[in-house]
Amino acid sequence: MMRPLVGTYVLSLGGTEWEASIALAAFSLIPTVLAILVGGVVDSWGTRPILIAGGALMAIGGGLLLIPLLATVIASQVVLGLGTLCVWVSLQTSVTTATDEAESRDTRASRIATFSLFVSFGQTAGPTLGGALQSIGGYALPFITYASLSFVLFVFACIVAPKTARVTAASPNRRRTSIVSTYREAGRLLRRRTVVIAVLVSFTALLLHDIRSAWQPLLLHSAGLQQWQIGLVLSMSALAGFCARPFFALLLRVLGAPWFVGLVLTVGAGAAMLVPLAPGELSYVLAVSAVGGLAVGFAQPLSLTLLSDDVPGDRMGIASGLRSMGNQAALVISPAAFGAVTAIATLSIAFVVVGGAAAAAGITSAVLLASARRRRQLPPVDDEPLDGLVDVVSTGSASPKGT
Repeated sequence: MMRPLVGTYVLSLGGTEWEASIALAAFSLIPTVLAILVGGVVDSWGTRPILIAGGALMAIGGGLLLIPLLATVIASQVVLGLGTLCVWVSLQTSVTTATDEAESRDTRASRIATFSLFVSFGQTAGPTLGGALQSIGGYALPFITYASLSFVLFVFACIVAPKTARVTAASPNRRRTSIVSTYREAGRLLRRRTVVIAVLVSFTALLLHDIRSAWQPLLLHSAGLQQWQIGLVLSMSALAGFCARPFFALLLRVLGAPWFVGLVLTVGAGAAMLVPLAPGELSYVLAVSAVGGLAVGFAQPLSLTLLSDDVPGDRMGIASGLRSMGNQAALVISPAAFGAVTAIATLSIAFVVVGGAAAAAGITSAVLLASARRRRQLPPVDDEPLDGLVDVVSTGSASPKGT
């Protein structure tokens, strides 16, 4: 709901496209730095406290948007970014952690696809709902709605979330997370080529998603489309991604991870580059956005699956933090790249430049993953927890997953 509205909201307050870029980038600056630390806290203390804190921050950030000042809008994006990070790391850690040692890869992939299906449902409903509410009651109405929904999330996290998450052992030996050991362990995980590829895939997918949700509205608005039409376009992309998720596990088996990675990212990037050809033609934009949404819809569960296949359960929080750091970095780089290109060229040219970079990243990811699978030269990770980290299976010890 929020991100497609932020850029146009800044413009409605008299801001420039550059100031809109600053507001959009503010969403991810602090989360980019803190993502790994949040993941370490999840590994040590479970998902529940981080989920509760995230819901509270999201509600506060939504409320700040009601103050129509550029500085307040930027502050709201900082708060919303941190809150969203907490919610996302806690949830993805839960869904990617094996329920038991005997769990099959297909079972885990199906659970990740189901989780992603619900995410896609929110991405489908959000832009349309936000655009419709803005058309009915101005920007205040979607902001109030968002803050209210975030408060509901906070309440549900307090009431429903298990007091001991399955990713954390209820053990008297549990210790607080050490900042140094958390970042050291993140560095160890980055020695695994599959982890690096998973982060790169997620980064590229979020870059493409941000092009769609944050920059496409500006392009379509400049081409004369109304807010409800822009919301319809965004929801078409999300709906296509929603429809993709049930076929994820099947296509992963049929195509294999390297081909799957290359196809989804290059097709998604190509769709983003095609939108500026006729941004004022609603039917054309809907068709291109559907193709792009279908492709990118596979990327996030694919990234989660790569991590869950290769990271031991007691490191999954930190791995989720690394992935979220990549996601947040994409949301920082996207405004920076678009702002830099639009400073010397047009917004349409920025779509081509950034989309081309995303396509190159997709091809690179596919080649690296194929090489890693072919050579089987993934560096090992020491499976003994570092000081400040904890074992996280119910027996009190963690077992590494197959590489």
